[in-house]
Amino acid sequence: MDRFLIVGAGLSGLSLAKFLNGVLIEKGRVGGFFLNDDYPVGGVRGSRLVEEFREASVVRGAAFEASEEGVYILSEEGSKFIKGFVIGANGFREKTAVELGIFGFRPSGIFPLYSAWELVNRGYGIGERVVIYGLNHYSLSLASKLRASVTFVRGSGSLVHSEGEAMDMGFDVVGAKVKWVEGKARLERLRTDEGELRTDALILAELSPWNPLNLEYRVGNSAMIFEDPSKIVEGAKILSESLLSGGKWVEVISEAPCFPRKVSSEVGKVIVGVREGTRLRLGDREIVAEEPYPVVELPVCDRVRLEVMGCME
Repeated sequence: MDRFLIVGAGLSGLSLAKFLNGVLIEKGRVGGFFLNDDYPVGGVRGSRLVEEFREASVVRGAAFEASEEGVYILSEEGSKFIKGFVIGANGFREKTAVELGIFGFRPSGIFPLYSAWELVNRGYGIGERVVIYGLNHYSLSLASKLRASVTFVRGSGSLVHSEGEAMDMGFDVVGAKVKWVEGKARLERLRTDEGELRTDALILAELSPWNPLNLEYRVGNSAMIFEDPSKIVEGAKILSESLLSGGKWVEVISEAPCFPRKVSSEVGKVIVGVREGTRLRLGDREIVAEEPYPVVELPVCDRVRLEVMGCME
């Protein structure tokens, strides 16, 4: 097999490059979000894992097109083609205001999560009364660094952090849906289906996987939203073992998030993006998730159906 080319040098790309002895393609900083993320999940800090895996070889440039033979990149030296087996590790993207059903004026003070993250880590303030749309590990980690009043609009919710944890940190959590933004030069208020919120900054932090090169093989947040950095590494290990083992591929059919969707029969396990206590049916077997992002063993077959049955009380 050709050498492995991994587009994106965040934690998922770094760990996959280590397991596959692959080459990373990255236009920005190595480490991604977790480079500056010291807010732990289950006692594990993403920044420590980045340090553990950051010795991979890196080609500087922006990947803009991929094929079965390799990938085109653009750098200060111009464009060039690099031959290899391409895997995406581009991370997540933030859902847009239109996707979230938020309309109205567009004053300054509205930020995608990663833009706000970069500004805060460079020492800039983004507002005095901040509303964050989406409670998850990434938004909670950002909030822990803000010197401002913070209100979370819950959104789809977190698999690894509770609303009580956010409130214990001094943040408010509301279950409303933001419908409208208003302000002249600067954001002044939000209208929600539960009333009005006065604010001067709105951070959009509802997340989706991102696959801009339309690649078949992806890892980390480019394939499924992972809030747990240790599970990002575990997912990279599962994919690397599948690619290297040469076994038959098992396809997982599911409406629930799971990674990977195809795995080698020699590996025979996937990570499911559900919270602790979720009841799952896997083929003809029922199991209960004992932790967020459980790793489940697959039956021996070519295709298996995975269903979410509900949650334990």
